[in-house]
Amino acid sequence: MVTEASQIALSNLRVTDNLQWYVIPLLIIIVYIYNTEMEKGNHDAVYLGIYWFCICGVVLEIVNALVLHFTQYSALWTTPSNSAYIIYVGWNIEIAFLAALIGLMNAKALPEDKNEKILGISNRIFFPIVWGIQGVVVEIILFFAGILVWEYWWWGFPHIYFILIWWTIPGFILVWLHDNLNLTAKKKLAGVSAIIALCFHIIFAIFLQWV
Repeated sequence: MVTEASQIALSNLRVTDNLQWYVIPLLIIIVYIYNTEMEKGNHDAVYLGIYWFCICGVVLEIVNALVLHFTQYSALWTTPSNSAYIIYVGWNIEIAFLAALIGLMNAKALPEDKNEKILGISNRIFFPIVWGIQGVVVEIILFFAGILVWEYWWWGFPHIYFILIWWTIPGFILVWLHDNLNLTAKKKLAGVSAIIALCFHIIFAIFLQWV
């Protein structure tokens, strides 16, 4: 049986009735930040930011929504209300704006010297772990605020280990891509990621209407 939170999210899915004016300036700020980074020549960070938004944002959120479709119970996480626009059952426009910046910020945070250590730990290990912990802490706060819902006992507080893994692995992948792909490859990665995300949305949200 579909949970109450899932029912609320589905009833508000991609409905424009709750759209708010603050969405417009936030969107402009995101575009401005990307334009500024391009002008500064930080193309690596921009391409990895696009990759993160498309794969770790759109694609993984669709996968989460598919959990609801196939279980007919709940997604791993749900954002049922308090949003100007719910894109998928666990992803709203406010989170999407955050996802648009996470990859960019994380790529810029990496020291140029990959051998540099922080607290005796390689920065290439330290940062993904810190990013993962930050993501989990934010989700716990949202959970206790009642705007993020966890229904499965093994995916939620206090059993946060899978959530930590979910947040940490993309960080390690981002670091690997940052260090091992040249600029041309990162540009292609950004383009392919955008195509994959678009295809996922068209197939599962528009054509099949599963998410």
